[in-house]
Amino acid sequence: MTLAAPLAIVCVLAAGASCDSKSDNAGPAPEFSTVLTPSATAVATATTGPVKGSPAGPVWPSPEDCTTHNPATVTKHYEAGIHTINDGTRTLMRFHGGPSESIGQQALTLAKRFRKHCFLGRGNTREEKYSYIFDYWLEPSGMTPSIPDPDCSTYDRNNLTVEDMGSGHGWRVKEHDHVLHLFNNESDARNGKLVLAKYGRICFIGQGYDGDDQDVVSYFL
Repeated sequence: MTLAAPLAIVCVLAAGASCDSKSDNAGPAPEFSTVLTPSATAVATATTGPVKGSPAGPVWPSPEDCTTHNPATVTKHYEAGIHTINDGTRTLMRFHGGPSESIGQQALTLAKRFRKHCFLGRGNTREEKYSYIFDYWLEPSGMTPSIPDPDCSTYDRNNLTVEDMGSGHGWRVKEHDHVLHLFNNESDARNGKLVLAKYGRICFIGQGYDGDDQDVVSYFL
């Protein structure tokens, strides 16, 4: 747009006064007709449609691999150096240990706290199979018996990394140099990190046994 149109508008509003200061008797002020074209009046405005957020990440590993049990009726049994935790005729956990060791009571107490026991890597075929099975527990029962002599360590859940150990040795999740758990593959490791990021203290039952047929069960406090 040129400056002529704004000047004309000012002159019309001046109630008949001349816009030319050089002459007081220049006659009636000319009438102006101003047509404002769309291109002249358009104001650039940012039009923004609905912002679609990124899809929410999974809350828990999916698909899940879990078993359920009745926390009110689980029992422990010891025979010939083996502690078992049972739900009726079904064995939930199995550990080596002496008759006076607390490992059986630890596992029984843990089973009473939850209704659902979930796994990552349960189907792996590694020689040290149980070291690559990650456990987590869902559906609290409402019972909170104290777990005797817990074997636990704390970690910063905001500083977890997933790492390929190379040479086919699997994957691991760690916090700095603190290795929290081994995993059979990358998918298991990333799902494990998803669970680990919800807590800050990981505990184990069954660590320290030298054989390769020992359940090593993880849980969180």
